[in-house]
Amino acid sequence: MRIAALVVISALLVAGCATAPPAPKIEAARGDRIGVLIEIGDNPTHTHIGTTVFNNFVKKYPYNWNLNTDVMRIFQQTIRNSGFSPVDLRAEGIRYEDVSEFIQAAGEKWQVAPGKEDTARRLGDQLRLKALLVLKEARVMAALECSGGPCSERYADASGLYTRSFLGSTRYYAVAAYRWNFFVLDPVADTATADPLRRVLRIPAMPLPGFKDPAKFDDLTEADFGSARDAILRFAEAVSAEALKTLNSK
Repeated sequence: MRIAALVVISALLVAGCATAPPAPKIEAARGDRIGVLIEIGDNPTHTHIGTTVFNNFVKKYPYNWNLNTDVMRIFQQTIRNSGFSPVDLRAEGIRYEDVSEFIQAAGEKWQVAPGKEDTARRLGDQLRLKALLVLKEARVMAALECSGGPCSERYADASGLYTRSFLGSTRYYAVAAYRWNFFVLDPVADTATADPLRRVLRIPAMPLPGFKDPAKFDDLTEADFGSARDAILRFAEAVSAEALKTLNSK
């Protein structure tokens, strides 16, 4: 699905919700260094919501999607295509715990989180990074259902296939269950949690039109998951490209 369509759909769903501070004016130069840190699962999960709670289930499959490697490759290529230089933060000894929440909103401003000043100096002064693209597997909203009454939020704890059945009809989605951060170091901000990226990432579930009903709904083959994997990779490529646009490179 194109990013523009995702923005329109998500904007309608989250109108009126509280937002993070707006992203500051950012200017980057071609060749600036962008750190990348990815910590996601490699196995798909099928999350199903049925007509009643008794039909719901979650099943993880052993199929190796190799997402850590492929998403890293996509991010690095997208960074290069945008005129920047990717830096593998794990190769530099940086862990997810080092950068988690290290730039936060403080009222109407962004700030380095208390206690993370040394991390910020290392990333900015020693590694000479302009920004960090960080991805972590996390629980996400897969659907927001509103049909005349209170809306129901549906969640997925892991990436893969999300299905919704009602009275014999089933809809299929790929869900990218990730927490995104795009930490900019000068000036500090997390543009992934500010509009417009926030709206895109609010419900990271992509419809799979034409999905063929599997032979065994509760025992999927690796081939059954193929279109979901492809959609997740396309989503990662599109969002990372949009994130880099917030740098306004010249």
